[in-house]
Amino acid sequence: MLLKNIALIVNFAKPGALDSALRLISAMRGKASVFCDMAGAELLPVTALDDRELFARCPTVVTLGGDGTIINAAGRCAPYGNVLLGVNLGRLGFLATVEGSNAEAAAEFILSDFAYEERTMLKCVLRQGESESVHHGLNDVVLSRGSGRMLAISASMDGRLVSRLLADGLVVATPTGSTAYSMSAGGPLAAPDMDIFVMSPICPHNLSARAMVLPTDRKITLETQGDAVVSIDGRDALPIGEGGTVEISKSPYVTRLAVRPGADFYELVRKKLVTGI
Repeated sequence: MLLKNIALIVNFAKPGALDSALRLISAMRGKASVFCDMAGAELLPVTALDDRELFARCPTVVTLGGDGTIINAAGRCAPYGNVLLGVNLGRLGFLATVEGSNAEAAAEFILSDFAYEERTMLKCVLRQGESESVHHGLNDVVLSRGSGRMLAISASMDGRLVSRLLADGLVVATPTGSTAYSMSAGGPLAAPDMDIFVMSPICPHNLSARAMVLPTDRKITLETQGDAVVSIDGRDALPIGEGGTVEISKSPYVTRLAVRPGADFYELVRKKLVTGI
């Protein structure tokens, strides 16, 4: 019998994460070949590989943690086309496929012939003078002030001005990211199969500033007066000053997320995000 190759990424900062990982490995013993990333090298009784070899060898990547663990893994494995399956050890677990309380049930699903859906990712190019860096994310790009002053932000699309505002920052999110910081900033929720970006101002000083839904087949360019920082999927916090640009477009990569049969986005929204329903 050909065993599945499973990559295991564990957020060891979560309470009980190591114990959950050990129980999951035990439940899959003899049924799958399990590997881990280098963070688990000294903690888990499986072979640790660097990211390149791990994701090239293992079509399925299982994360133990919360949504942040899934999003971090998405950025790391996107070029390899892996399927991500989240085992929730956190509070919300909006992106997770299974709960981590029952290792045997989680292992059974991981080893099954499960389906997956493809999620749009974004590409972010930061340009400052002669330097340029390229990043890919599943959730969002956040441009925010680097000091106590508000930012004067100009947003254009394919060279045409879309919005000019004073604000603490701006979030450009994918449909997946529309349920995260973008939602907290007042942006709309978008079904995960939509091919759009949501652009939401953070604490705008303009009464007319509103969230906007934009197509993904065009390039969004953000420019700002004053020093700012740019974060992709809640990481990196890269500085960008006047004269720098943040260019956002659709990534050539997608995130493949494992889904349960009959999974319903709207039911999930009601269950996880709407109090009292």
